[in-house]
Amino acid sequence: MRDKKLFSKEERDKARKRISDYHQKKLGELMEAVYQKFLAFKRGEISAFEADYAIHIYHKQSRELFGFINTYFPKNAMLPFILDLIEKEEKGEWKWEPKKRIDER
Repeated sequence: MRDKKLFSKEERDKARKRISDYHQKKLGELMEAVYQKFLAFKRGEISAFEADYAIHIYHKQSRELFGFINTYFPKNAMLPFILDLIEKEEKGEWKWEPKKRIDER
């Protein structure tokens, strides 16, 4: 785990950029699942109701991700914690997952 000392302004800016990039990456992963449902709808494989349900679940997932990121992100003292989680995910030691997947019912 990183040293809990306060970061310099430059270090905070870099940390916030990394966290923002992570947030965008995770949103992209969530959006991809919705996109795949839309493709399935366009191919006639699922109903409009199922595609709509995917949007509903995506909305919940994106709010959940926003809550996770913003619980730690605005607080300088928590930057080391969230950066450690990002590093653990990159190493395959941990992964943020939404509580409900789009393919679940």
